[in-house]
Amino acid sequence: MSQFIQLITAEWHKQWRIARSYWVTLLTDQLFFILGFLIVAGLFDLISEGNFDGWARLSALIGYLTWRVAGGCMVEISGSVAVDARYGTLEQIWLSHYPAVTILFARGIVLILFYTLRTLGMALIIMPLLHIPLPFVPAVLPIYLLTMLGVQGVSFGLASLHLIYKNVSPIVMPLATTLLFLTGALAPLDGIPILYPLSQFLPLSGGIELMRALAVDNATLTQIVNRPQFGWFLLNTTGYVIAGLLLLRWAQKRVVAEGTLAHY
Repeated sequence: MSQFIQLITAEWHKQWRIARSYWVTLLTDQLFFILGFLIVAGLFDLISEGNFDGWARLSALIGYLTWRVAGGCMVEISGSVAVDARYGTLEQIWLSHYPAVTILFARGIVLILFYTLRTLGMALIIMPLLHIPLPFVPAVLPIYLLTMLGVQGVSFGLASLHLIYKNVSPIVMPLATTLLFLTGALAPLDGIPILYPLSQFLPLSGGIELMRALAVDNATLTQIVNRPQFGWFLLNTTGYVIAGLLLLRWAQKRVVAEGTLAHY
C-alpha cells in the first residue's frame, strides 16, 4: 500500500509540474469551459422562456462538471500513453516492478483528483454568476467516485487501443464530446423514449442521474440504493472496469508478442 501511495505521489508531482509549466494553457482551458456552460445556460433559459431556474441550472451543472472530469481523464490517460511512446519511456513502464495496470490506475486517480479540483474552481465562478443554489449533500461523493471508476475502465480501453493502433487521439476527443450529449449531461433524457434506454448503457449516464436525484430532488442515499437504477449503475460501472482491464491485458500480450510496444 505504501508503494502505491508513493506511486500516486510521484504521478501527482508530475501532473503538478506540467500544470505549472503550462499554466496559461490551463487557465485558457478553464475559461473556455466556464464560458461554454454560461452560453448553454443562456440558451436553455431562452428556450424555456425564463423557466430555467436555479435548481435546473444546478442539474445541468452537475452533469456538465462530471462530464468535464470524465472527458479530461479519458483524453489525458490515452494521451499519456502516446507521450510515453514518443519519448521512449513506455517500455520502462512495462518493465518496471509495478504492473502497468497499477501505474495507469494511479495515474487515473491523480487525473480524477486534478480535474475534480479544476471543476470545483469552475463551480466557484459559475454558481454565483448564475445564482445556482449550493446544497450540502455528502452522499453525492460515493456515487461520483463510482462514476469515475467506470470512466477509468473506459480510459483503460482507450489506452489499450493506443497500444495496438498507436494513435487513437482522432477518436478520443469526438468520443468525449459525444458523451456530453448522449449521456444526458446537460439535460435529462428520460423524456426521449429511444435515446434514454440507450444512454443507460453509456458511462456517466447512471451516475449523473443518481447525483441529480440526491442534490436536486433531495433523495436520500438509502432511497437511491433501493432504486433499480442503482443496481444497473453498479453493473454498468463493473462492466466497464472489467472490459477495460481485459482489453489492456489483451493489448499488452499482443504488442509484446509482436514486438511493437515501443513503436510510435
